[in-house]
Amino acid sequence: MMVTLTFTRSAWFLLLVLFFLTVPLFAQDIKKQIDSPAKEDSSTVMKDSAQQLKAVTVTARKDAIEIDRGKLIYNVGNSPASAGSSALDLLRKLPGVSIGQDDQIMLKGAGGINVMINGKMTYLSGQQLVQLLRGMSGESIAKIELISAPGAEFDAAGNAGIINFVTKKNVFVGYSLDILSGISKGRSWMNNQNVSASYRNSKVNVSGSFYYNTPHRFMQSRTSNTVLDQGQRIKLDRRLQTPTKINFYTYKVNIDWQLSPKHQLTAGYNGYLDDYVKDNAISRVSRLDAQSKLIGVVESTNYLAEPYHYDAANLGYQFLIDSAGKLTADAHYISYRNLSDGQLTTRYLDAQGKTVAPDEQLQVHQPGTVSIKSIKADLDLPLPGFLVKAGLKYAQVHNQANYRFDSLAAGAFIEAESMSNRFRYTEEIAAAYASVSGKLDRIQWEAGVRIESTNARGYTLEEEVDQSWKYTRLFPSLSAEYEINKNNRVNFSASRRISRPAYSTLNPVRWYYDQYFYYSGNPYLRPEMAWTYSAGYTLKDRYVLSVSYSTRSNYLSRRLAIEENTGAIISQSANLGSMRRFDLTASVPLHLLAFWDLQLTAGTSYTSYPIPLLESEEIAALWAASAMLNQHFKLPAGFNAELSATWTSRELWGIYQKESIFLTDFGLKRSLMKGKLDVRVAFTDFLGTNRYRGRSLTDYTDYRYDDLPDTRRVSLSVKYHFGGQLQSGRSRRIEEQDRL
Repeated sequence: MMVTLTFTRSAWFLLLVLFFLTVPLFAQDIKKQIDSPAKEDSSTVMKDSAQQLKAVTVTARKDAIEIDRGKLIYNVGNSPASAGSSALDLLRKLPGVSIGQDDQIMLKGAGGINVMINGKMTYLSGQQLVQLLRGMSGESIAKIELISAPGAEFDAAGNAGIINFVTKKNVFVGYSLDILSGISKGRSWMNNQNVSASYRNSKVNVSGSFYYNTPHRFMQSRTSNTVLDQGQRIKLDRRLQTPTKINFYTYKVNIDWQLSPKHQLTAGYNGYLDDYVKDNAISRVSRLDAQSKLIGVVESTNYLAEPYHYDAANLGYQFLIDSAGKLTADAHYISYRNLSDGQLTTRYLDAQGKTVAPDEQLQVHQPGTVSIKSIKADLDLPLPGFLVKAGLKYAQVHNQANYRFDSLAAGAFIEAESMSNRFRYTEEIAAAYASVSGKLDRIQWEAGVRIESTNARGYTLEEEVDQSWKYTRLFPSLSAEYEINKNNRVNFSASRRISRPAYSTLNPVRWYYDQYFYYSGNPYLRPEMAWTYSAGYTLKDRYVLSVSYSTRSNYLSRRLAIEENTGAIISQSANLGSMRRFDLTASVPLHLLAFWDLQLTAGTSYTSYPIPLLESEEIAALWAASAMLNQHFKLPAGFNAELSATWTSRELWGIYQKESIFLTDFGLKRSLMKGKLDVRVAFTDFLGTNRYRGRSLTDYTDYRYDDLPDTRRVSLSVKYHFGGQLQSGRSRRIEEQDRL
């Protein structure tokens, strides 16, 4: 049975208008570029005299989007609109990236992404990853890379691909000190403070930073669904207000010691403390009969305190064989602790607002820890006409979570034994890879294979759950790029990938919104396997067309179920069968006037996968579209301005059909004191149009949601630079932490 979802008429009309308005401009600009000789996108201003050349000033601006061997690169470093933004805010604007309810991140229709910072894994997933990206300043990011089909040297995890944040850094010898201070105002005040310092000479490079951020949140939501209560069909109309206070501290220190020209030692430590408090979150559920007449109200107040502690240490060694060859070895230890305490208070009112039953209280205590130990070695060996890469890796993971629920009875809290338990998870992964790359005439190519062997077990101490996984998989990869001529290039890449369930999604604990809705882990999840393919074409290194296709088995997503004895909705991760996804993205830069540059990126996608029903399955399928318009203006007196708009159509989101989203941002930037002082002002979501709406496609329940996040904000940031250039130390990490 096939259910095909289509665009609304207004969405198609908007796409057609945009197409007919921009095609003539694109055609004219492309013809101009083809007819003119290739040149760098830069301008040179020279001051001279009859005596001598005094100075040469080179001002260059990169195109907003580039493509390199299947890797889409978004240059965001000089964006005036990045003031007050986080890494998560920047992700919202990228084609193919979706941020949904509860800030779930999907890349090309699927979760299970790997997020890297400067080429090293962040080792976080789910809400922990969201919190890290929310606490990371957007002004520290130079570019974001989307890698659809990674090669063999990358860990095989991440079926949707890899997102790599490349931070700003410099390599000049000397000392450096950067101080950034920013504030922003939406519903609440936020502040961002950062100090980064480094010292580098010919032997030693030391760097460190401390960052404090308050990415507070406020979400207004409305959801609804129908339940059966004692044989009567009851509609639940839920209104929620969720204020969240967050104090986020990030700190790191790195040292690189050059023992000799060919030998280097590296040591580093980085960590963060996320002091997360959800205080006085209110859920008001109106119970309505079949005629929409109010029967009563259930009002819940939710308090949750969840401090997250993260510490990571690494040691590394590097031996340079020659200019192209090297041997590296790394050892890591990571510790992650989540201390979670909460209380849910429920009141029962009749249609007139009078109390009809005693209040109920449920206390929750959910401490959890994860520790990761890892060693790895990598070899880059240049041979005549080839480059050989090979590596070995071993990782060991221990995860334990204790969860206890206490309910109020006769004035005292008593443990609810049926809801309490202790979960343990252990995992060992051994991996090896080899790849060969070279150049044949105009073709650059690379072929490789990776093998990973996994041995894991998840169980509860009360023996309700005892699951084991033991498997070995091969992950081949291939990429090639053909240079047709100096103005035209095409590329292709393919790889096999795996998404292992995040540690937190295996834990069968509950997180309550109210008595009618809660999230639960699923210890019976299986890994998701995928094949990913991508191809791209570039013209003059400016005009970009990319295509990707992926197939996934045991597709990991969310599902909804109804708890039999209470009628509550259970939301949990699940394997949903086979999923297919096709994406087409085009990017065109336009130089309209001397002071006005424009970049338009548009894309379309097709997604299909099974949706579980009460007695069968349906295949949900949907064509979707997205468009991003970024305009840059050079204004008098050295000001730079940016105006951007992002639109995504209706799309599939697991078991949900998510409605379209439209977001607009504006930013202004001015550099002073010979570039040492940088001032930025930004207005994010200034039209107030960003919201998340959707409905479930399963017949388990007719669940709908409508969320209004606090994204309409004004921000001011000031950054001052002392001394030389900032030099960041190297940070080495491993894949396992991506699933915390």
